[in-house]
Amino acid sequence: MVFLYQKERSLTTINYDQIQKVADFIRKMPASKHGMNFYSFKNKNGVDVPALDMHPPLNHPQTINFFFFVCMHMYGFWYGDHIGYVSPMYGTVNGKECKGADLIMKCATKFLNAGGDFSPEYFARITPKEFAEIFSDDNGPIVFPDFEMRYKLTRAYGEFLCRTGISPLDGIENVNKYERPLEMFLEGTGIFPGAPGYIGDPLLKKNTLLAMALANRPEHFLKVGPDEEWPPIVDYHLMRLALRLGLIELDPLVAKVIIERVWVNEETENEIRNAVFFAVGAVIAESGKTMSFVDHLLWSGRKYCPEMTEPECQKCVFCDICEKHTELFQPVFRTTAY
Repeated sequence: MVFLYQKERSLTTINYDQIQKVADFIRKMPASKHGMNFYSFKNKNGVDVPALDMHPPLNHPQTINFFFFVCMHMYGFWYGDHIGYVSPMYGTVNGKECKGADLIMKCATKFLNAGGDFSPEYFARITPKEFAEIFSDDNGPIVFPDFEMRYKLTRAYGEFLCRTGISPLDGIENVNKYERPLEMFLEGTGIFPGAPGYIGDPLLKKNTLLAMALANRPEHFLKVGPDEEWPPIVDYHLMRLALRLGLIELDPLVAKVIIERVWVNEETENEIRNAVFFAVGAVIAESGKTMSFVDHLLWSGRKYCPEMTEPECQKCVFCDICEKHTELFQPVFRTTAY
C-alpha cells in the first residue's frame, strides 16, 4: 500500500522520524505477542483463556449476527456538555466495572448467553425497551448520550437486511467466493452496500473492525487472502495514543483546543483523523507487522494512557520511544463512525 499525505495548509504535520522510530521498535517484537482473536486472551503463562463474559463461545450459531450488531455500536462511549468532553462511559457487569467498548461487548454477550436474539428479523421490529435490555448492566439500562440514534440505527439495520433477503451469514459466504474477500467485504461496506450503521465513514472504522472480528475468530468466518492489506482502525483511543507518541504534530492553536478538550469542528477532526490514519498506516508498512498486531498493541496501550487519569508511562510498552505529549487528548467530536 502506498501512503500519500499532502495538504497545502495543514493543521497537522507528519513526524516521519518518529514514525520510523516506532516502526523499528515494533519490528523487533515477537510476532505472536499481540493480536486479537475476539474469543480468548493469553494469561501470564501464555495460555489462551476464553473470555466468555465478553465474546460468544466457539461455534455459537449467532456469532456472526452478534458481531454485525455489536460492531455497529462501537462508537461514542463518552459524555460531553456544551463545552466539550466530560467523561468516559462506565458500567458494571457481573460485579466488575468496565467502560466503553468492553462495556458494550460484555452487555451484549450477557444478553446472548441468556438466549437473546441477534437476528435481523428481531432488530427490524425491536422496541426501545427491548433495545435497552440488550445494553443493560447490573444496574439497568446503560445511559447512552445518544440512545435514540442507536435505537434508530438498530431498527434501520434490521429492516434493511430483511428487505435484501440476505443474512449476514449469506453475505460472508458470498464474499468468501472471491479472490480477495477482504476487499469485497470493505467495498460492500460490511457486505451490504448502504447498510445502516456501516455507511458514511470514508476510513471504514466499524467495517474494518467487523472484518477483523470475523477473520480472526477461531472459526475464521471471513477468509482473508494472504496478500490483502488491512487499513488502520482509527478511533478515539488510537488518535490519543498517536498524538501522545508524537507520530503527528499539531498547529499550536489546534493543540491548545485539543488540550482543553473542547468541541472541534468537522474540518479539524477530519484532518487529525486522516493524519493519524496515514501515520499508523506508515508504521504498519515500515514495521512489517500486520495491522491486527499493531492495532492491538496500540489498543493495549490505552490502559496506561487513559482519558481521565495521569498516564502510567513506566508500564507502557512504548515508554522508551514515546515523546510523551501526555497533555494531548483526542478530537472532541460526536460521530457514529467511531
